[in-house]
Amino acid sequence: MTRIFFIAIALGLVIAAVWAYEHDQKLTKNFPQVTIGDPNEVVRELLGDPSSQGECGEMALAPKNCVNEYLYRYWYSIFQPQYLVVWFDHDGKVIGEQQVRSRF
Repeated sequence: MTRIFFIAIALGLVIAAVWAYEHDQKLTKNFPQVTIGDPNEVVRELLGDPSSQGECGEMALAPKNCVNEYLYRYWYSIFQPQYLVVWFDHDGKVIGEQQVRSRF
């Protein structure tokens, strides 16, 4: 019974690591395709659902007309978290994007 438990834990860790790697590769590949003026639907299509969404300026200084901000976290950046930030105006169009590292 103990052996099955540890095998299940190991399998779960392998699946999580593969998922995180694939997620980070998708962000790296598709982020350069995000352009000013893209609607938020295109951003979600390219990058997937954001890790968090909220008010502008959470991770970096936001553009003047920013109304909403998407944060995409790289899961393999453990010791110095890295994010992609995409800012939107009131029409839901991209007005800027940036790659940032956490201050920690």
